Amino acid sequence: MKVYEEMADVYDFIYSDAHDANMYGLEARNAKGPVLEVGCGTGRILLRLLKDGIDVTGIDISEGMLGILRKKAEKLGLKPEVMRADMRDFRINKKFKLIIVPYRSFLHLLTEADRKKTLLNLMDHLDKGGRLILHSYEPSKEEMECTGGYHHYESEDMEKQGVQCHLDWYLDYDRKTGVGHYRIVIRKEGKEQIFEMDLAFISTKETEMLLKSCGYKNIRAYCGFDYAPQVKGCPEVLWFAEK
Repeated sequence: MKVYEEMADVYDFIYSDAHDANMYGLEARNAKGPVLEVGCGTGRILLRLLKDGIDVTGIDISEGMLGILRKKAEKLGLKPEVMRADMRDFRINKKFKLIIVPYRSFLHLLTEADRKKTLLNLMDHLDKGGRLILHSYEPSKEEMECTGGYHHYESEDMEKQGVQCHLDWYLDYDRKTGVGHYRIVIRKEGKEQIFEMDLAFISTKETEMLLKSCGYKNIRAYCGFDYAPQVKGCPEVLWFAEK
């Protein structure tokens, strides 16, 4: 996606938290075999797994993001196995015990056809009995009311390596298509940058049906990253499914 090429240099300011890292680390260790991260970006999760001695491979559609990952890895003395690829049709001559799709990357697929194509492709890359972990998102009632143009709904101030930046988030939700059009405005060192991206909000029922239609079994949904049962109104949904 073009937007990730544009924001590669500031991505770590926008998405710098690691609230999900412990869960992915635990699951990667328990997998006892190769792990694939889909949408590895600048290495927020992948580099942690690599430091822990996990056999992990990463793919991302943005070469700019992967370039940042490689620079970070070099400073850490790590040699990541990563490649530029599209989650819908990548091919790797390797089977994985665990495939993770963190930070809502799956929601960039705006059509059911692309979502199904991706899930079938991931299934092809799973070892027998392997598991998929998919991070989804349920928008709040307030977010779904951000229609008819961009609505400002969140601001953040943060500092990283002595550099301060301010973020403003805007959302225009299309009720007809279920797509959220996001605008991110970042102000850093006197400069302003604007990025726009789209995410398709998929209901819990739709996601479960899609996983089943693609042949996944033992499908479970959790609320957040500490294995709490999924309940209505929980925004961060973690899907676990097996081949």
